Amino acid sequence: MNNCLMCGSKAIKLPDSIYHHTGCGLSKVYLKGATSYRCTNKECGDETVGIPNIGELHQLLAEKIAIQINKLNPSEIRFLRTHLGFSGTSFASCMGVSPETVSRWEKGTVNMKEASERFLRVLILAKLEPFRNYEDLKEFATKSSKTVSKHYFKMDHSHWAVDKVA
Repeated sequence: MNNCLMCGSKAIKLPDSIYHHTGCGLSKVYLKGATSYRCTNKECGDETVGIPNIGELHQLLAEKIAIQINKLNPSEIRFLRTHLGFSGTSFASCMGVSPETVSRWEKGTVNMKEASERFLRVLILAKLEPFRNYEDLKEFATKSSKTVSKHYFKMDHSHWAVDKVA
């Protein structure tokens, strides 16, 4: 990117840093390897971030959320639903609940039942390959958590990977 998307002036690449990615609807996703640019026009000053292979990143994030032991929080439920390509109504139909129930899950006014949560996780994991890890399935959604998990990823040779040392 050489020009500002807002005003057309020249844009310069900023030094690499950890980018807090909130565009996916989750509050604690951090990226190494996203490219940031700033407009050189002082009146504009717009900053733009380029996230390569965002589909791959979101698939990796969905997998990481699906295998966590903590119960899903409302924003994670919404992220997984939209990642699978469901509208609220079609997701409700798939899950065997009303659209209002899905809305309540995503607002946090009603907790998702353990069986529904496990089914959602299996939908995510089965998207990759046939799901066969049934022993681990009984551990999903068993731990309550008051905190939101942080997720760190890094760009590694044109592909996203979980960053274990963030």
